[in-house]
This record gives sequence, C-alpha cells and structure tokens, in this order.
Amino acid sequence: MRTVRNALLATVTAAVLPVSGLGTQAATIAVELKNGLVELVNKAAHDRAGDFRVPGVRIRSAPNTGAPARGAGNPGDNATIHRKVNGETVRCPDGSANSEWLDVTNRRTRIGGFVSGCYI
Repeated sequence: MRTVRNALLATVTAAVLPVSGLGTQAATIAVELKNGLVELVNKAAHDRAGDFRVPGVRIRSAPNTGAPARGAGNPGDNATIHRKVNGETVRCPDGSANSEWLDVTNRRTRIGGFVSGCYI
C-alpha cells in the first residue's frame, strides 16, 4: 500500500513541478523516481508462494545452519519466496545435497529470513 501511495505521489509531483515553474530537471527526477517505484511494485508482484515441507523448519538470519534462527515455519503456514541465493550445502532428508537457500517470509507469523531449499 505504501509503495502504491509513493508511486502516485511521484506521478502527481511529476505533473505539478513543470506547471509551478520549478524546472524540467526536477520533473525529470520525479518521473524517474516514479518509474523506479513502478518497477519495484512489479517485482514484488512476481514473488512466488510455497509451503514448509516439515514441522519446525528454522528461518535463519543468513543462508547457513550456523546463523541464528529468527523463527520457524510449519506445513500450512505458507511462505512468500522473494529470491534464491547460494549458501551452505545442506543434506536434505531424501539424501540429496542442496546449496540453494530461499529468502522467505512466513505468511502466518510474518517472520522473514533464509530457509534451505530442502524444506520448501
């Protein structure tokens, strides 16, 4: 909601500045700011959804098992996946090795952090 409000504010600013005589340079900056905000909104719309595969999945502050846990996720909590990053290799329950970590937000608790790709 805040991002949409900011995009609208930038649009209004871009329209008002040239009329008020403050110059085209300020208007150009406002338009570029608006375009950046629109791009940010579009990127946020591309977040994917997933769910935790097992109970008690630790949501960590960094993509490794030594990082402090911020919270936990359980099946049914659902997660918003923001991006994938490489991190510590983890041995998955099925015996495979996985170094992909997901930057997630637990939709139920609103806690964000990193979870091994084995568990989402």
